Amino acid sequence: MNNCVSVARLQSKLSEYLNAVRKGKEIIVTSHRHPIAGLAPVKKTPADLKIMPAKKPVSSLKKVKGLNLKVDLVADLLADRGRR
Repeated sequence: MNNCVSVARLQSKLSEYLNAVRKGKEIIVTSHRHPIAGLAPVKKTPADLKIMPAKKPVSSLKKVKGLNLKVDLVADLLADRGRR
């Protein structure tokens, strides 16, 4: 397993990469061949890190309505890609 991985490959093989990180390997995440993030094992769990239970059930998310954005996201994405 290479230490550099694209976002798409990371998404498709997330469990495999997380297992590698758990075993001590550091992973560099790339987007369009540029490093954007790193995954590294946690050396020591911070004392103030606590896992908190959810305050509301997941079913309450069904009530969330989508946003009506007044922009064309596809056009913005294509314009951004054109600038690279």
